[in-house]
Amino acid sequence: MSEASATKVLIKASVLALFLLPFAPCAASSVEARETPGKVQERTIKNPSEAYYYYSVAQALKKEGNISGAIELYKRALGLDPKSVYLHTDLGSLYLHSGKFDEARKSLEKAIEIDPKYASPHAYLAEVYSLLKDDDGAAKEYQSAIELDPKNTKNYLFLGSLYARQKEYGKATETLKKLLGVNPESLMAYYYMAKIEFEQNNYDKAEANYLKAIGINSHFGAAYFELGITYEIAKKIPQAIDIYKKGLVVTPGDAGIMTRLGTLYIQGNMLDEALELYRALEKNEETMTDAMVRVGLILFEKKDYSGAIDRFKDILEHSPEAHRVRYYLATAYEEKGDLESAEKEFKKIPDKDASFVDSRLHLAYIYERQGRIENTIKELTEAIKAKGENTELLRLLASVYRGAKMYNESIDALERAIKLAPLDPELHFMLGVLFDDAKREDKVLETMFKVIDLDPKHANALNYIGYSWAEKGIRLDEAEVLIKKALAVKPDSAHILDSLGWVYYKKGQFDKAIAELEKATVSLPDDPVIREHLGDAYLKRSFKQKALASYETALKMAPENSQIQNKLKRLKEELKAK
Repeated sequence: MSEASATKVLIKASVLALFLLPFAPCAASSVEARETPGKVQERTIKNPSEAYYYYSVAQALKKEGNISGAIELYKRALGLDPKSVYLHTDLGSLYLHSGKFDEARKSLEKAIEIDPKYASPHAYLAEVYSLLKDDDGAAKEYQSAIELDPKNTKNYLFLGSLYARQKEYGKATETLKKLLGVNPESLMAYYYMAKIEFEQNNYDKAEANYLKAIGINSHFGAAYFELGITYEIAKKIPQAIDIYKKGLVVTPGDAGIMTRLGTLYIQGNMLDEALELYRALEKNEETMTDAMVRVGLILFEKKDYSGAIDRFKDILEHSPEAHRVRYYLATAYEEKGDLESAEKEFKKIPDKDASFVDSRLHLAYIYERQGRIENTIKELTEAIKAKGENTELLRLLASVYRGAKMYNESIDALERAIKLAPLDPELHFMLGVLFDDAKREDKVLETMFKVIDLDPKHANALNYIGYSWAEKGIRLDEAEVLIKKALAVKPDSAHILDSLGWVYYKKGQFDKAIAELEKATVSLPDDPVIREHLGDAYLKRSFKQKALASYETALKMAPENSQIQNKLKRLKEELKAK
């Protein structure tokens, strides 16, 4: 407040005090006419006109927003009229709203001491206790305020809210029902009862109370919003969409409702409807940036990559540090096939940003597609360095090394992953396969048995061991047992059926072998190894034409396979000789 304004207030208040003086001989006599539930104590006021003057000016300063000035004048008025319950109450409320809780408590306790049956200081003191996290003290004072002034509905709301915060839901509901006894059309009573039922997962009761609140005031936007959330959590998505749409009729442009409705449209793949909503939100300054991001993502989902790129570039033009948006932009370029632009944008994302690791992974995929293995390895290494040792990143790095036939490096990466997750059977299985690739036969079966120790029903490990023994023609009965265990887990696996057929072949049980191998070809008709095995089994039963057809099919699938070429050549020569 300016000095001139303060002077005007003082002059105005002085005139008012002089005008009222004949009718209000002291500060208390006029102020206390507001409410006199208790017996006002008799008191002697040193200078009634001066006390009222300070009170009047304090009121004017309070209206002007000069709280500290008002407090000082209330204190002067109390110096002249120290037993005024109203001055102590008003001063306590000013202390309360200026954050001086200890002073507020003292003033309000003094007011209660002067007149214990005056409701207002109890209500204010309850608020003080609530802010000081003394919920028991707050509840006690709200109860006193309600007993002294049972028609003041806001105290029921405050007490009910306090009980709800304490998770005393029964007491909270009981308090709000008492409020409805005072005012059956209390919008806020039904609203808070709905929230309480929601907190207890009683979604049907919450719905009923929200609908009652809406029935009392159909323009109460918060009830539409929270009822929509209730429907969502209760998996009543059509009802949620419907109530959000109704909410937008009565509160057009409500950003919260529009955002939730847009999210449901996206989840329901109603992308055109979502796009319309978020484009409307782009016009709202408060929601514009978020809406633009969502519009970009919807366009991305609709495979309109050019539109998504334009949206993301617009955002970055004004917010170049929005690295998540830059990540979306780079991904859109990647999906569009503009790998050069994608690489450029991914590289701009700094290592401290949450999108950094994902951006490095995308770069790794891009480089892998381009055959730039060194770059792929570099990006994955940087991602691991930024995020720390991570099983999924190390698994991916191991896979890249394997593709480059860098088996020792691949094994090293996977062993680092296993140190982080020693009980993960899949990591051990992958390590066993790598040992096989690296021709470290001494480690292959040892590792596969470790997999089975961790997961006795690991079908691939069971099959791997069984097939390895079958290939060598050793421990065939044990191999059969292991493969049948694998088949019990994956009965339709063509590779396991092939393994079982191959065990029968090695055991000389050719009819059984043919039966399993034929099943395998039905399940996986394009596998050259299975076709070759079936040709071998046919040949053992002298089904030479079938063997010929099977070998020819296998060779079409693997034309560079010299072993199949030689088998086919020998069979053709044999048939020709006859």
